[in-house]
Amino acid sequence: MALTALIVLGPLSPADASAERVIGASDTGAPIEAYLVGNPEATNRIVVLGQMHGDEPAGRRVVSVLRGLTPPPDTAMWLIPTMNPDGHARGTRTNARGVDLNRNFPTQWNEQGAGTRQWSGPRAASEPETQAVMEFLREVQPTAMLSFHQPFGVVDITHPPARKAGRLLARWMDLPARPVGCSGPCPGTLTEWVTEELNAIALTVELPATVPSSAVDRSASAVIRLARWLSQQSA
Repeated sequence: MALTALIVLGPLSPADASAERVIGASDTGAPIEAYLVGNPEATNRIVVLGQMHGDEPAGRRVVSVLRGLTPPPDTAMWLIPTMNPDGHARGTRTNARGVDLNRNFPTQWNEQGAGTRQWSGPRAASEPETQAVMEFLREVQPTAMLSFHQPFGVVDITHPPARKAGRLLARWMDLPARPVGCSGPCPGTLTEWVTEELNAIALTVELPATVPSSAVDRSASAVIRLARWLSQQSA
C-alpha cells in the first residue's frame, strides 16, 4: 500500500492537548501511529519510539505507561508504539521486506547484510517506515529522541551530545550507560541520523531480555524525569 493512499492527519493546532496521528504506513499498509501527551506548543519536545525491531516488544509497554502519565507543563511528548507494525505482527526483527530499519537511515548508510537480520535494504531510506519517521521527526524537530530496544540492558551513549542525558536516564532506570558498538559495521541507524541531521539528543535504550512490570514503570518514570531535566536546561 502506498503512503499516498493513507489519510494522514495534518499539523497540530494549539487546542490539540492530546492528539493522535497516523504518520505513515508499513509496506503492507499497517498504520504507524503517534500520540501526543503534554503541551503541543512546548519548546521542549521529546519523541519516544517504543519499538523498531519487531521481536523487541518491551518498549511498547513503556510507551503504554507513558500515555497515562503527565509530562512537565512545558513539554510535548510524542509517543510512537512501533515504527515496524509488520515486524511486530510477525515477531521478526526486520520489516515485511526483510530490512533492518536501524540500518536503513541515510546517515553513513552502506548496503550490507543482504539475506540476514541486519540487511540495510537496497538503498538509503528505501523503506516506507523509515520515510514516515524521518518526515515526522523533521516536522517535530525534537529536543530529544529515545529509541527502545532489547535485550542488552544498557543506555547507549555513543553520541557525545547525548552523554549527559544518557547517564542520567541510565541512573534513573537502574541500567549501566556506555557506548555500544556492533559486531560489524552498523551505519544507517536512527540515532546517528537524528544526531547529525536534527542536532538533537538521540539515545538508544536497550532494555533487558526480560522486563517485569516494575521495570516498565521505572523506565516510564525515568523518561518523565528526563523530560523535566531537559526543560530545566532550556529555562
